[in-house]
Amino acid sequence: APPPAMNEQQVEQQIQQMVSFIRQEAQEKANEIRVKAEEDFNIRKLSAVEAAREKIRAEFEKKTKQIEITQRIEYSTELNASRLKVLKARDEILREIYDDADRRLADMAGSNPGGYRQFIEGVVLQGLLALADSVVVVRCRQEDVGVVREVVEVVAGRYREKSGGKEVKLSVDDKDFLSSNW
Repeated sequence: APPPAMNEQQVEQQIQQMVSFIRQEAQEKANEIRVKAEEDFNIRKLSAVEAAREKIRAEFEKKTKQIEITQRIEYSTELNASRLKVLKARDEILREIYDDADRRLADMAGSNPGGYRQFIEGVVLQGLLALADSVVVVRCRQEDVGVVREVVEVVAGRYREKSGGKEVKLSVDDKDFLSSNW
């Protein structure tokens, strides 16, 4: 048998129940979509924030390294500049010492022949000890040839004493002279 016929009020009530059910289902579905959208948004936002942080971190490291390199270059430049100043000052002092020695030698050669002769003996002996050769040719200024010839035998004897008996044959170069300029 067919179901009993519903009156209009029952039909209206059934329609209202169906509409309420559909509305409730739609609201639940809308809430699910909203929650899913918020989760997706938060995940994307977190990912974007992390990517931006990483980019900032990398840029910071790059700039830090650049600063360190710049500081090292500046330090090295300053160090080299100070070394150059020291070398320049050293060269100036050595030049003054050489100039003073030149002046003193020129004065000694003219005013103190005995002291100059001792100086020549000492210089030739130092040269022999440094070279430690058995045959040595001494070059000197043309005006010193006479003094050097006088001291050669004395120096050879002193060399034997200081070197433990080593013999040396000394001669004076009388063709090729050192410069007369001190």
